[in-house]
Amino acid sequence: MKKIPNYIFPISIVVSTVLLVVFVSQVSAVDNPPSGQNVPPGLLKKQTLISQQGTSTTSGGKIGQIHKLSGTPPFGRGRLEENKLRLCQVKEKVITNRSNNMIRHANRMLEVFDSIATRIQNYYLTRLVPQGKILPNYDALILDIQTNKNAITPLLDAVQADIANFKCDGDNPGSQLTQFRTDMQAVIQGLKAYKTPIKNLIVAVASIRGETSGNASGSAVAPSVAPSVAP
Repeated sequence: MKKIPNYIFPISIVVSTVLLVVFVSQVSAVDNPPSGQNVPPGLLKKQTLISQQGTSTTSGGKIGQIHKLSGTPPFGRGRLEENKLRLCQVKEKVITNRSNNMIRHANRMLEVFDSIATRIQNYYLTRLVPQGKILPNYDALILDIQTNKNAITPLLDAVQADIANFKCDGDNPGSQLTQFRTDMQAVIQGLKAYKTPIKNLIVAVASIRGETSGNASGSAVAPSVAPSVAP
């Protein structure tokens, strides 16, 4: 048998060590490839797909959060506004009818006051003046009545315009109703102001009704201005 030289064994150990180091380096490179180095196409495609899936999942979560924060308003809030509008529309006819009734009531009170003022004037002119019973301030009393009556006309026009323009789907129906109530209060105050000079005329006519030979006596039986102006 041929004898193996002594230097062959150390060389084989060195070669084996080098091969082992190279193999370990390749495995390490496959598991953790440095940026910019070549990776086998199949492995690169697999790694890229995994990376994209991770990014997509993360991005999808963030996008979902963004949509949740900046998307449409919560369903409950939009429904609340819709319910308010629907409720207003259901009551719109009731509100309109009630408001129109208040306006009609105010107009009826105006007609009552007009009728009383006319009757007192006719009584004074046809019954007392022919008897020589004269009111020195009659013209001033009549002017005061007419002035207060004229002041009511634009107030009634305002409330009629308020209710004619009221719509639930308008810019601000709540503000429109508030304006109507404010204008209606102005009408009520105007009717009260109109009633005062009529009462003054009644008192003045009553003061001369029972005069005999220039002396005042007795009290007038005149129409009472009693109707309430509250709608």
